[in-house]
Amino acid sequence: MSSEILTKQGRIKKRFQPSIYFDSSVLIDYWITEGADVDIPDEPCIPERPLLSAARDILRSDVRFSKVAEIRKKLVSTDVKVSCVISPLAIIELTEWHAEAKFKNIAAEASGVLSIQRKSKKEIGSLLSEVLEKRKRKEEVKNNIKGPYGSSTGLEVLHAETWLNPSFAKAHGFNGLFEVDLINFKLDIPQTFDLPFLFAYLQMGLADILHVMAARHLGCTYIASFDSDYSRNKKHIEEGAKLKLLSSPEDILKAIAG
Repeated sequence: MSSEILTKQGRIKKRFQPSIYFDSSVLIDYWITEGADVDIPDEPCIPERPLLSAARDILRSDVRFSKVAEIRKKLVSTDVKVSCVISPLAIIELTEWHAEAKFKNIAAEASGVLSIQRKSKKEIGSLLSEVLEKRKRKEEVKNNIKGPYGSSTGLEVLHAETWLNPSFAKAHGFNGLFEVDLINFKLDIPQTFDLPFLFAYLQMGLADILHVMAARHLGCTYIASFDSDYSRNKKHIEEGAKLKLLSSPEDILKAIAG
C-alpha cells in the first residue's frame, strides 16, 4: 500500500493529494464505527430489557458517533478526492486502546465488579501479560481444559478478543483508509530544538508531537484530531508545521467534500 501512495522519499504522491492524516483519536472513533452501516432493528425479534432499549436510544443520539460513521460511509462507498491516511503511530495507539477496552469489558462482565474500570493501564498490562504467559505455558492443554464440542477454550477466546487482529483491521477496521509507512522519517537533535521543542514547552504530549511531525513529513494537507492539545496549539500546527487542523467530524466531512 505504501509503495502505491508514497514516493521513495516517503512523501505522499501528488495524485493522492489533498490528504488527511488521522491521529489515534480519530482512528479509534473510526474503528468503533465499523459495522455502523448495519441498521439496528427498531423492534428486535427477541424482546430486550428496557435498560438496553434506553441505552440504544442514547447511542443513536450520539452526534460524534453518527458523524464519524458518516465519514466511514463516504470513504468506503463513494469516490472521494481526498486521501485519508494512518501511520504506524496511530495503529500502535489503537492497539493499546483496544486491548485495554476489550479486557475491561470482558472482566467486568465476568466478575460483575465495576472496580475493574478503575484499574490503571499498568495494572491492565500486568493482567494481559498473565494471559500471554498462560497461553505460552499452554496451561489449558496441561490441565486438559477444552472448549465446548472441541471449540476454542476460554483463554484462547480472551486472547483473541483483546488482540487486535491485523487481517480484520485491513479488511474492515481500516477500510477506506490508506496505511502508510514512515519512510526516511527522522528527528535529529537540531530538529528537536525547533518545532517539537515549542510543542513540548506548551505541554503537548510526545505522541501528539510525533503525529504532527509525521504528518508534516508525509506532506499531508490536513491533520485530523479530536484531542484538545491540538486545538490549543492550532496556530503553531498551521503556521509551523504547515498543516490545516481538522478538530471535529464536521471539519473532516467538509474537507472530504472539497
